[in-house]
Amino acid sequence: MTPSLVPQPLVSVVEAVRGPSRPARAGRWLTAIAVFIAVIELVFGLSGPDFVSGLALGSLYGVIGVGIVLIYRTSRIINFAAGAVGAVPAVIALVLVLEYGVNYLVALPIVLVGGPLLGLITDLVMRRFDAVPRLIATVMTIAVAQSLAVLGFFIPVWLGQKATDQGTTVTTPWQHLVWHTSRGQPLLTGNEIAAFLTVAVVTIGLAVFLRFTRLGIALRASAENADRALLLGIPVRRVSAAAWALAGLLAALAIYVQAPLIGTPNNATLGLDTLLYALAAAVVSRMERFGVALAAGMGIGVLITATIISSGDNSISSSIMVLVILAALLTQPRRTARALDTGEGRWQTVKQYRPIPAQLRKLPEVAAARWGTVVIGVGFMIALPYILGVDNVSYLVLLPLYGIVAVSLVVLTGWAGQISLGQFGFVGASAGVAGGLVANHNIDFFAALGVGILTGVVAAVIVGLPSLRIQGLYLAVTTLAFGYAVPNYILNGHYWIGAHLLPSGLSAHLSRPVLYGRIDLTSDRAFYYVCLVFLALVMVAALAFRRNRSGRVLIALRDNERAASAFAVNPARTRLAAFAISGGIAGLAGALFSYAQQNVVPGTYEPQASLTIFLAVAIAGISSVPWAVVGAMGIEVAVVFGPRVYDLFHSTTIETTLPLLVTGPVLLINAYFNPGGSAEFGMQKRDDWLRRVAKRRAMVVPALVADAPASEDPVLVPAILASMSSDGAALVGATPPGTSGPVQNPSSPHGAAATS
Repeated sequence: MTPSLVPQPLVSVVEAVRGPSRPARAGRWLTAIAVFIAVIELVFGLSGPDFVSGLALGSLYGVIGVGIVLIYRTSRIINFAAGAVGAVPAVIALVLVLEYGVNYLVALPIVLVGGPLLGLITDLVMRRFDAVPRLIATVMTIAVAQSLAVLGFFIPVWLGQKATDQGTTVTTPWQHLVWHTSRGQPLLTGNEIAAFLTVAVVTIGLAVFLRFTRLGIALRASAENADRALLLGIPVRRVSAAAWALAGLLAALAIYVQAPLIGTPNNATLGLDTLLYALAAAVVSRMERFGVALAAGMGIGVLITATIISSGDNSISSSIMVLVILAALLTQPRRTARALDTGEGRWQTVKQYRPIPAQLRKLPEVAAARWGTVVIGVGFMIALPYILGVDNVSYLVLLPLYGIVAVSLVVLTGWAGQISLGQFGFVGASAGVAGGLVANHNIDFFAALGVGILTGVVAAVIVGLPSLRIQGLYLAVTTLAFGYAVPNYILNGHYWIGAHLLPSGLSAHLSRPVLYGRIDLTSDRAFYYVCLVFLALVMVAALAFRRNRSGRVLIALRDNERAASAFAVNPARTRLAAFAISGGIAGLAGALFSYAQQNVVPGTYEPQASLTIFLAVAIAGISSVPWAVVGAMGIEVAVVFGPRVYDLFHSTTIETTLPLLVTGPVLLINAYFNPGGSAEFGMQKRDDWLRRVAKRRAMVVPALVADAPASEDPVLVPAILASMSSDGAALVGATPPGTSGPVQNPSSPHGAAATS
């Protein structure tokens, strides 16, 4: 068809779908680059050599970002293990170079082979989670990163690396090559040239692979539409394996080439900073364009270099990433958010945890088991200070506080479906505001709690604003960046906000009050019990919220946004309400944290704390309040009492690796068998016991029979079939086979048979 035969409106529509032409896109990007350079020079006055150094460093962040985009386009998950997968072979090669004098180029094959190999192994692990929602699979990549961090701890020890060698730069054959400016300043070094050449080779090689090889073309097709590619006969799993292998190769190369510039990594996770910068580059590219991710990484490298030279540390560079990510998300077209209607961007548990059926709830043995569990749990928490002794009470105060943070995660992630990897950012912001007011102005205890709750609400709503356009996976990156900004900038006394917000003076002077003239909170035991009371109140309130209409609306919106909207549910208002509720609960924990520590300690609210508690709650069951609280308390017990185990066995490995083992391999193994967390296993055992109770009392409970295991005694199944009325309704009090009369309804005042 010639262009003249095509209707002009249709041409306009096609052009709009295709987007602007290549010259228009190129002009727009050149304009953006020129504006960026002008702003950097105007604000920071960066010199030419420093600008080149930033480009070289950022290009390697961009390479890792390209790997993240590659995995997202093929698997629709954000790969939080992008750095860790490549770091393991890179660390092995770098330790050989440092400790054994192996030539830098001779050790390179370890990187070229080890990166793809570890990527393939990671793909085999992730295949177990092909059928689960994409957000759960994304969390599994965090568990993979934690597992590889254990290897990153042991590999240098096994290879004999000295602690003093960590972070040192690596000797390369070309490090003495230096090009100077006309004024004699070093403009370009050999290591920087190696970084640029690596990026050029990787970019050209990836473009050729994707464009001219059959596997590359299949990878592109799978990235566009995996379901359609599968129907067309493309081996999607083989393509996914190729993508993971390429991502591992890119990350390993980037880390290996980066070491001569900034030093060897301390562990296999590279710290979260590198991951944050690579994620920011990937988000700027909208998880679609490799070239944009590479260019964004270079710009981020320049920004990092400029802020480090200006401030003397990297706190500004890591904190400013939240602004970069927010700007990138808020300027993205809304079509990205609509693409998430398929369910790939929301947290959904594989199995919902239903309550005990009403027919069984009032049976004596069931009621005794329910209340007995509550009484035993509460009694144990009350007796814990006396069991462990006075010396450990100060550590126990943190347990109910972590439990409160876990409840906030259940509301936001388990029920609202919005993943939060920076929950301790809300806690830290509230601790800073409330703790500063208490220390500097001595406000009332309950007023401080109210200020903390309000601060948490405001912070959570601000961070949640992008969720009105972009949900799920992208929001995880936003919350992670916010988790960086709070301890590194907001709670940093070197900057204006921290200087005016935090308690003044060098010593801790945030005093606990005496409530009502009787409850002396200066006693750790008394304060522990007060925190325990607040935990109980928060749990009761959350469970009541879940049973109420608001909780049901939240679940409906999580499971099917379009269907919920058809029933007059406002998605934006409901989603922001979930953020506000979760932020308020986290804010309460933040205010109590400041009282518990009698100061505001920024290190308490580091991003690693947010990741640890999130993974602990995911292990336990993130949509169940009691299980989530137990999981959060359990990981805190491991962290707090890990040094005691170290003293017992005289081994630093236990103290260092225990949290990583719990949130890494344990999470993967648990998710392999119980995708819904340990709560799924617990609920299955509970239902098995309820079936035995129902069978012993000859009661027909359809809710329990519907998903009974195949090996279950099939006596109750014919009972339900026999009790079906003519219109298909099951009669709860019908006569099961082998009984002489109708089953009595124990909840009926006269014991008469009842129908459902």
